[in-house]
Formats: sequence, C-alpha cells, structure tokens
Amino acid sequence: MTSAKENLRPPARILIVDDEEDLRWVLKGLFRREGYEVREAGDGEEGFKAAMDWPPDLVITDIRMPKCDGLELLERLRERRPALPAVVLTAVDQVDTAVSAMKGGASDYVVKPFDNSRLLSVVRNLLEESGSRSSSLPLIRGGLPALGVSKAARSLAEDAARVAPTELSVLIQGESGTGKEYLARAIHALSPRRDGPFTAVDCGALPPSLAESLLFGHKKGAFTGADTDRKGLFLEAHGGTLFLDEIGNLPAEIQAKLLRALQEKTVIPLGESNPRPFDARVLCASNLDLSLAAREGKFRLDLFHRINGFTLGIPPLRERPIDIRWFAGLFLLEERGKKARWTKKAMDVLLERKWPGNLRELRNTVARALLLSGGGTIQAEHVRGGEPLEGHLPGGTPAFPRDASLTDRVREAAEKLEREWILQALDQAKGNKAEAARILKVDYTTLHRKLKRLGLD
Repeated sequence: MTSAKENLRPPARILIVDDEEDLRWVLKGLFRREGYEVREAGDGEEGFKAAMDWPPDLVITDIRMPKCDGLELLERLRERRPALPAVVLTAVDQVDTAVSAMKGGASDYVVKPFDNSRLLSVVRNLLEESGSRSSSLPLIRGGLPALGVSKAARSLAEDAARVAPTELSVLIQGESGTGKEYLARAIHALSPRRDGPFTAVDCGALPPSLAESLLFGHKKGAFTGADTDRKGLFLEAHGGTLFLDEIGNLPAEIQAKLLRALQEKTVIPLGESNPRPFDARVLCASNLDLSLAAREGKFRLDLFHRINGFTLGIPPLRERPIDIRWFAGLFLLEERGKKARWTKKAMDVLLERKWPGNLRELRNTVARALLLSGGGTIQAEHVRGGEPLEGHLPGGTPAFPRDASLTDRVREAAEKLEREWILQALDQAKGNKAEAARILKVDYTTLHRKLKRLGLD
C-alpha cells in the first residue's frame, strides 16, 4: 500500500472534525507524517464551513459535538458532495449510532481508542477507491463539483486539471454565466498556490480613472483623494492567484501597463518610481473572442500572446443539452429540493431554451421553479420564466389573474421587457458589456447592477 508521500499527484486533503483538541492534534500529526494535507475543526458547524472553503478529499468526524453533531454534518455535506468519503470516530457505546451514520452517508467507522495503523488503512483504502471512482467521472480533483457530463465538459475538466499545477498563464473564454470565475477558482484550488489568496476583479467594472491605482496600487498623496497608501490587487494576491475577469474591457493605456507588469513581474504604484516585485499567478477571462479582437486592433496583440499561455474555452449551455439535464438535477439538490422531481414537459421546456444567461440563468430558473412547485413535482408552467401562466385573452393579451395586483403584473412585464432589451443589446455587442451599456445609453455600473438582478451577470 503506497502512502501519500509516494504518490506523484498532489497530496490528498483530510479534514478532521472533533471537539477534543488533543485528539485533533494527534490525528493531524499522524496524517501529516504520511504526507497528507490536514485541516481541523472543533465542531460540526466549523467543520462544514471549512469543507466549503477548503474542499477536502476525505472527512474524519466525531459524532457527539456541540453546535452541529457528526450526523448533521454528514447530512449537510452529502447534500453538497454526495461522493465525499467520510470516516466516523465513535466510542464503544456508540456503535449503533455509527451504523446509522453509515446509512446516512459515512463510508466507514473506527472505534475509539483506535489503532493508528487501522485508521490509516481505512483512510488509504477510501482515498484510493474514491480516486478510481472519480477517474471515470468529469470531476476536478480537490472535491470541486463537476463541470458537466458531456464530452465537452469532460475534456474541459481534464484540461483544467492538467494546467492547474503549472505556472502557465491561462485565458478562459466563454459567454456570460458559463462559469469562468468558477473555473478559475477550480484551477487555483488545484494549484500549488491553493493556500494563498484568490483575488478576483471584474476589469469591466473598474472606473478608467482608478483602474491603474486599483490594480497596481498608489502612494499616499499620489493624486487627489489618495489619503493612504494602497497595495493594489497585484500585491494583495501575493502567494496566490489574481483573476482578471473581462480583461477585454480594460482601456488601452492600462493594457500597456499590464503587459509590462506581466513581462517584468513587477508593478510601479502611482506616486512611486521604483518597481515592486509581485508573486501571483495571473488568470484572465473574457466573453469576447480576444484573438479576433487583437486582429481587429481592439485588444493589444502582444498582451493577448502574453496571457494566452493556455486557453480554456467553455461552450455555452445551449450546445450541451445533456448538461442542462445534469445541472438542473444538481441545482435542485443544492436548493434543498431532494423531494422535488421534474416532469418530462418541464424538462422539455428547459431543453428548448437558448439560455443566454447560461448556468446563472439555469440556477435562477431552478430556484424559482422549486418555489412555485412548493418543493414537489415541477411542471412546465413552473419553468417558463416570466411568461403568463394563466392563459391569454383573445388577441394575445395576457389574462389577468385574480390573485395578483396590477402593480405586480406591471412590474413583472416591465422586468421581462427590460431583460429582452438587455439580451438584445448584449447579442448586438457580441457579449461586450461596456458596448452593450453604450447601446442601451446607460452607464456600465447601472447595466452591471441590472445584469446581477436579472441573473445574467
């Protein structure tokens, strides 16, 4: 049996949840000596938060703990990650409870006081079994949810896992809502920098007059309003990953300074003359075809080549009908809809949609459908968005429902019209939010706020 030290892959992550500090200390030393990465938590509530912030490959938990016991912890984890291996630590008089825990999602149990070799054997076997099982599934290592079950999603997951341990620059391209930031976070979580910060910034939302200061920092007094020193996002991401979302929206002058920073691995804060080195991996994303934009002179060609060490393209949801089914089921579980189910007609409605908002739009649709169905059977009318559900009067005029106020119906109709106009503008602008704002004659901040409210950001 090989230990984690002998494995060339990144070490497995083990989360220990127990209210006995001495026991946690012993277990932490035991598994770290075997080469595993270990984190600990003193109760179930703390353990659940740790599992969300630092996705483990295996959980070891006690049963009796304050705030949230082991059984409740397992239930909550199972809702998020059904395949996560878990070992229950139990006293002799709790064996019946441990058996119940296994029925509720635990993989195995070990009775206290336990033999170290026995516990190590259980953990190794579960990790090996989990690894072989997930090798045939589209999972990104580290316990992050899959990107889908389609061939395109599997290929994307494999490419992400392949490039994550390197220091290559990565350009992620895809429409709004396809999960570009999620993929960037996955790459960070799989990289040697995973214990460092993940710093994300929407370049399209940066005011041009402040973009340089926010990215590279400034010295006190560098300009009016600079009352204190600011490190800037490049220096704040030290030891971790800096994610530049919608990089295609950066002004030309900032693109030039960004290119120099990436080439020299230094930044010069406003008001300073000496360059300051930074240690951060930079990942970029855009909903534009940056290759085409560069050829058309709308984006610096030299900067494109600098950030395009490895490209990951996320296909839109409408091109992956099998993933629509898969994510609809996954989001239903995440919304605590374990007892809900889709009718064939409801699923047909989902499959017929174009999903311009992609995964964000689908998630919002699932949440709304679950609410309208009362957590039971989801019918076609529950997933038709803002369309009238009560039929129409002659001539196509919506029939006014007796249980709704005029104000509510006007608000709903206005929101639907606003959504359609925004989508038309985004389509006309080929996904460029700054250009769409100009078409709609609103400022970028207003459009950004509306996109978030409508689930299209």
